[in-house]
Amino acid sequence: MLILLTGCGKSVDNPQNPQVFRLNLPEGLNTLDPATARSRGRIWMTAQIFNGLVALDSALQVVPSIAKMWTISPDGKTYTFTLRKDAYFHAHEALGEKSRTVNAQDFVYSFTRICNPQTASTGFWVFNHKIAGLDAYRDNQVDAIEGFRALNDSTFQIELTQPFPAFLSLLAMPYGYVVPREVVEFYGEDFQAHPIGTGPFQVFKWEESNYLVLHKNPRYFEKAQGTPLPYLDAVVVTFIPSRLSAFIEFVQGNLDFIGDLDNSYKDEVLNPDGSVKPKMETQYQVILNPQLNTEYLGFQTDSSFYEDNNHPLLNPQVRKALNYAIDRTQIVKFLLNGMGYPANSGFVPNGMAGFDPEKVPGFAYRPDSAQYLLAAAGYPNGENFPPLTLMATPNYATIMGFVQKSLENIGLQVKIQNMQSGALRKEIYGGRAQFWRASWIADYPDGENYLSLFYTANQAPSGPNTTHFSSKDFDALYVKALTITDDSTRQAIYQEMDRLMLSEAPIIPLYYDRSFRMLQNEWTGLASNPMNYLYLKRVRRK
Repeated sequence: MLILLTGCGKSVDNPQNPQVFRLNLPEGLNTLDPATARSRGRIWMTAQIFNGLVALDSALQVVPSIAKMWTISPDGKTYTFTLRKDAYFHAHEALGEKSRTVNAQDFVYSFTRICNPQTASTGFWVFNHKIAGLDAYRDNQVDAIEGFRALNDSTFQIELTQPFPAFLSLLAMPYGYVVPREVVEFYGEDFQAHPIGTGPFQVFKWEESNYLVLHKNPRYFEKAQGTPLPYLDAVVVTFIPSRLSAFIEFVQGNLDFIGDLDNSYKDEVLNPDGSVKPKMETQYQVILNPQLNTEYLGFQTDSSFYEDNNHPLLNPQVRKALNYAIDRTQIVKFLLNGMGYPANSGFVPNGMAGFDPEKVPGFAYRPDSAQYLLAAAGYPNGENFPPLTLMATPNYATIMGFVQKSLENIGLQVKIQNMQSGALRKEIYGGRAQFWRASWIADYPDGENYLSLFYTANQAPSGPNTTHFSSKDFDALYVKALTITDDSTRQAIYQEMDRLMLSEAPIIPLYYDRSFRMLQNEWTGLASNPMNYLYLKRVRRK
């Protein structure tokens, strides 16, 4: 460890007692290019190495990062950012001995790089259909994107084609991080293995299958009460694939952080009701928070899917009956060990700003109501109701078995068809699924990200509306919300949209997710938010 921390002529602030934070990423890591930061491990690690214009705090509020301030035009389409002048890229030979500060042209380059088809960025959707002049650039009609402008070294401007109130939160994603053109061109495709950013940590040594070592960035621009960040001297990341083995390493004191709860050791940590066992609560910091993810079942509501236009699943009252038949509280308590929240509200999950079960009442467990609605629709006790096929992946077999039994209790026949996730996705987006399990993890913390799944123009296969739900009233509210910049007013519209969607019941919300973290007691300053981002710049020993 000491060799890793002090080799190659570099040293930490206190090599005799360095503050070294150790964690494990079981999924491994094969790139540190923010242009392809799609998985959890990539998102967590690029967040240590890079910065964007803005960031999200623990309450999911947008806060300054490299942009110290910004203005939005009255029409909601032009964003003008004033950059700080003390944000330096990590030192690299392509930048000169002393590196250099970030300027507005760096953001023009970085965002254009995300939009360049040759980059093959997984984040192109962030800018697609939003930025002025993007289509002309993608069609090779122009060499630059009109909507990305460097007015001078410290002023960067973005012009949208239409208002999109959640746009700032999109820029807080890794796809909004700034990269130095000189270094990207120096390495070409190999930039993913030699990332240079502006973040609190910089790569010191990386062996892809073994470990990653980050050192503190001595020129990082952020401070806390006048003290330069980060507090840590180094971060050491291992890639042990077995979560149980990693947990044992944690218990033995060889890791400082565990970022997920696995079935192999969940009973060691949690009681059946989801509370933390007293021994664990005493020895470690166990952090449980809402995480922006909704697990649900979807119905195909497009009549063209069915040979019979009178199929019961085309009837909203029948879909409501199925909603009332499932006890979500039992799923969370007995099948998830409390690692979730019953989805007795709408599609927008617990943890999202504006989430309010009182204003968006969903479906509680009411089997009598389920039977009543079925009978009213002409299917008393499930008579003459055709068998249903519920598509899912094998890792949800227990929960799907519970759903199957719940629907059998109201007289329905349900066959579960298990398939791999890729095959299931093809069936769903290809319009060949009747009834399926799915989840939606937030890309950005705004209710629009969830409610866009029910906007008519977003119908699959070209968009995320896989149920083919369509409502003129819902669409009108969706368009209206895009013009509202006031958060509380927009959230009230989102609540109305969620209620309207529930009145048609194209889905069965099952539960909202819960994040899990364990931390050795000697550490403090680990921030968390419902996006489950990992920020280590304020972590330090107590």
